[in-house]
Amino acid sequence: MEDQGELMVTRESIQRARMRAAEAHAALLGDKSACVMAKSGESFPAGKFWEGQTAALGDLMRSPTDDFAAEAERLHVEWSRRPVPGNAREAESYRRGGLEALTAFMDISAQQ
Repeated sequence: MEDQGELMVTRESIQRARMRAAEAHAALLGDKSACVMAKSGESFPAGKFWEGQTAALGDLMRSPTDDFAAEAERLHVEWSRRPVPGNAREAESYRRGGLEALTAFMDISAQQ
C-alpha cells in the first residue's frame, strides 16, 4: 500500500495509493473491460479486490476534513457494514480490498 518510509497521510499520499490500486486493477484486466466481464458473468475476484481499494481510497480522499485517521476509521466501520451486491466471492473480495486500503492508512496515521 503506502510507502512506509513516507509516514505522512495527506490527500496527495491517498491519491498516489489510489492510483497504484487503479493501475493494479488495469494491469489485471489486460485488454478486457470490467463491464464486459461483469455482463458475461465471468467471475473476477482479484479485479474486485483492486476495485474495492480504489473505491475506498476515493472515499477517503474526498473526506471533507483533513483528519484522515478519524475518517479512515469511520469509513472502515462503514465499509465493513456496507452491503455489496453481486457474486458473494467478488463482493467479499471488493470489501476486503477496501478494508485493507483503509487499514493501511489507519496504521500509518497511528505511527505519526
